[in-house]
Amino acid sequence: MASIPTVDELKSTIVRLESRYRESDGAGALFELYEKLCRRFEQDLADERDLLLSRAAAMMMIKYWIEQEGRHSPHY
Repeated sequence: MASIPTVDELKSTIVRLESRYRESDGAGALFELYEKLCRRFEQDLADERDLLLSRAAAMMMIKYWIEQEGRHSPHY
Protein backbone atom coordinates (compact mmCIF):
# COMPACT_ATOMS: atom_id res chain seq x y z
CA MET A 1 0.00 0.00 0.00
CA ALA A 2 1.32 3.46 -0.86
CA SER A 3 2.22 5.74 2.02
CA ILE A 4 0.88 9.26 2.30
CA PRO A 5 3.72 11.82 2.24
CA THR A 6 4.07 14.05 5.27
CA VAL A 7 3.97 17.84 5.04
CA ASP A 8 7.74 17.90 5.56
CA GLU A 9 8.26 15.40 2.73
CA LEU A 10 6.08 17.49 0.42
CA LYS A 11 8.02 20.64 1.29
CA SER A 12 11.32 18.86 0.67
CA THR A 13 10.16 17.54 -2.69
CA ILE A 14 8.97 20.97 -3.82
CA VAL A 15 12.25 22.63 -2.82
CA ARG A 16 14.23 19.92 -4.61
CA LEU A 17 12.16 20.20 -7.81
CA GLU A 18 12.25 23.99 -7.77
CA SER A 19 16.02 24.07 -7.43
CA ARG A 20 16.48 21.43 -10.14
CA TYR A 21 14.19 22.92 -12.76
CA ARG A 22 14.29 26.66 -12.06
CA GLU A 23 17.56 27.05 -13.98
CA SER A 24 16.69 24.67 -16.83
CA ASP A 25 16.80 26.02 -20.35
CA GLY A 26 13.35 27.10 -21.47
CA ALA A 27 11.84 27.04 -17.98
CA GLY A 28 11.92 30.80 -17.34
CA ALA A 29 8.42 31.54 -18.61
CA LEU A 30 7.09 28.40 -16.95
CA PHE A 31 8.49 29.51 -13.60
CA GLU A 32 6.83 32.91 -13.95
CA LEU A 33 3.52 31.12 -14.36
CA TYR A 34 4.38 28.72 -11.55
CA GLU A 35 5.03 31.62 -9.17
CA LYS A 36 1.72 33.25 -10.14
CA LEU A 37 -0.05 29.95 -9.55
CA CYS A 38 1.61 29.61 -6.15
CA ARG A 39 0.27 33.04 -5.14
CA ARG A 40 -3.17 32.00 -6.36
CA PHE A 41 -2.98 28.73 -4.43
CA GLU A 42 -2.12 30.71 -1.29
CA GLN A 43 -5.23 32.87 -1.80
CA ASP A 44 -7.57 30.01 -2.58
CA LEU A 45 -6.41 27.16 -0.34
CA ALA A 46 -6.57 27.29 3.44
CA ASP A 47 -5.16 23.84 4.15
CA GLU A 48 -1.33 23.63 4.04
CA ARG A 49 -1.41 20.10 2.64
CA ASP A 50 -3.72 21.14 -0.23
CA LEU A 51 -1.42 24.09 -0.96
CA LEU A 52 1.67 21.88 -1.03
CA LEU A 53 0.01 19.23 -3.18
CA SER A 54 -1.07 21.92 -5.66
CA ARG A 55 2.46 23.34 -5.81
CA ALA A 56 3.89 19.85 -6.29
CA ALA A 57 1.45 19.16 -9.12
CA ALA A 58 2.42 22.42 -10.85
CA MET A 59 6.11 21.50 -10.46
CA MET A 60 5.44 18.11 -12.02
CA MET A 61 3.98 19.89 -15.07
CA ILE A 62 7.20 21.87 -15.43
CA LYS A 63 9.25 18.69 -14.98
CA TYR A 64 7.20 16.94 -17.66
CA TRP A 65 7.51 19.89 -20.05
CA ILE A 66 11.29 20.08 -19.67
CA GLU A 67 11.65 16.33 -20.14
CA GLN A 68 9.50 16.41 -23.29
CA GLU A 69 11.45 19.33 -24.71
CA GLY A 70 14.67 17.38 -24.15
CA ARG A 71 13.32 14.48 -26.19
CA HIS A 72 12.56 16.74 -29.12
CA SER A 73 15.84 18.65 -29.07
CA PRO A 74 18.37 17.86 -31.76
CA HIS A 75 21.27 15.77 -30.53
CA TYR A 76 24.60 17.12 -31.75
